[in-house]
Amino acid sequence: MQKKALEINLYVVGAGAFAVFLRWLEDQLAFNELGLADRSVFHALAVLFLAAAAFVFLRFLNRMREEGQYLPEAFGDALRNEGRLFRDIRWALGVLMCLGAVALFAASEVDKYVGLVRAVAILGLLTGVSYPLLLGAANTGSMRSWQQCLCGMLPVLLFAAWLLYSYRSNSINSVAWAYALDIFTPIAAMLAFFRMAGFAFGSANMRRSMFGAMFGAVMCMMALADERYMGMQLMLAAAAGMLVLYNWIMVCNLKQGKIRQKRRTEDGFERL
Repeated sequence: MQKKALEINLYVVGAGAFAVFLRWLEDQLAFNELGLADRSVFHALAVLFLAAAAFVFLRFLNRMREEGQYLPEAFGDALRNEGRLFRDIRWALGVLMCLGAVALFAASEVDKYVGLVRAVAILGLLTGVSYPLLLGAANTGSMRSWQQCLCGMLPVLLFAAWLLYSYRSNSINSVAWAYALDIFTPIAAMLAFFRMAGFAFGSANMRRSMFGAMFGAVMCMMALADERYMGMQLMLAAAAGMLVLYNWIMVCNLKQGKIRQKRRTEDGFERL
């Protein structure tokens, strides 16, 4: 499945790279000197490109279903990532997230909403530490169920706080095209990590998890074209990398055959 994982994630990274370029063109050509949105085709192109990317990702998932491929629902089976390469990548992404969080915390004093910025920074630091530990636990089973659930929910809380900050900081901005990406990016990332947390909670959904990881990564990469704190830029880059790695691992762990339907006796919240 390594070849299939490489193919799919090259599409994801390529879509993210083109999305950054398209958003950069929109910032340069679709707004005037006062920061107001002009009538421009780039506004529509950005939306159409995201819709096209979502369609391509859904086609990948439909092809997996047609080929009879499925992802085990058990946490360890779905996210197993043994090997030195996986270990190095997950720790590198965790360190990048921590560096961004520290840089954001250092710059937070000049912000009007300093409390929200610091909350984002602290949750980012916790996410950077918990992410490699969670993926490592998928190999060793060293975490208890509640610890897995907590680590899985930290990035969800991070982007929930990020969304609140984006909403507050743009509350008086009347240019929807300027701040729409700042609103939808944390939403996409939050939903993507929420779906990934489903494996820890025992309520996984392969199709939604993979689509969320792919589309959330593209949204995080696209948002890099906008101006914000450097710490936030590093955190977005780390989040995009985390989702791409999640998707790579899931594709590598696909099985061939008919998935066994099992009756659930408890849901994720009962486990927590």
